[in-house]
Amino acid sequence: MAGIQLFGAKGFEATSTREIAAAAKANIASIAYHFGGKAGLRLACAEMVGSRIQAVAGPALRAIDPGGDPVAAQAAFERVIMGVADFMLGQVEARDIASFMVREMGIAGPVFDKVYADFILPVHRSLCELLGLATGHDPESDLIRLGTFSIAGQVVYFRIGHAIVAKRMEWKEVGPGEVEAIKAVILSNIRAFVESNRKQGS
Repeated sequence: MAGIQLFGAKGFEATSTREIAAAAKANIASIAYHFGGKAGLRLACAEMVGSRIQAVAGPALRAIDPGGDPVAAQAAFERVIMGVADFMLGQVEARDIASFMVREMGIAGPVFDKVYADFILPVHRSLCELLGLATGHDPESDLIRLGTFSIAGQVVYFRIGHAIVAKRMEWKEVGPGEVEAIKAVILSNIRAFVESNRKQGS
């Protein structure tokens, strides 16, 4: 978590192993011993981020079997997005996870490749299957793939734009009530997308 926080806040190049060790209250030599150096730690951070979010979205997605029912597919899609929103907006550690992901996803390389292959692609593909079934469109169509990104992106924005949102909304804090207000808007956006893009007879 010390690596995730510092890499997310400062970037890989600007973060020293000494800083990470100090933040983790660990011996600097332990980074080389356990991870083979800073690059290995960065990759381990990516694996940890992926596993944390998989722990939120994965079980919900694996438990879903809409059985070809568009209504059940939409309900399942909504449950997964709301679960991710609860984690991203309600857990303190999610702030650092979001910062790490936003920074790392803008840089091509082994961390990007690993997070994309292990987390983003399978979760996104599963969500596209649900949204495609809900609307009657091909899950791999541009509309559904972009629509899924746009909906998931709202959750990410409310996490990384936390301070801006709170200031504009004149919230002293973003507590459970505020999180529920955000989720209600995201939920209405999901339903508006499905309604406006539903194929005739779906």
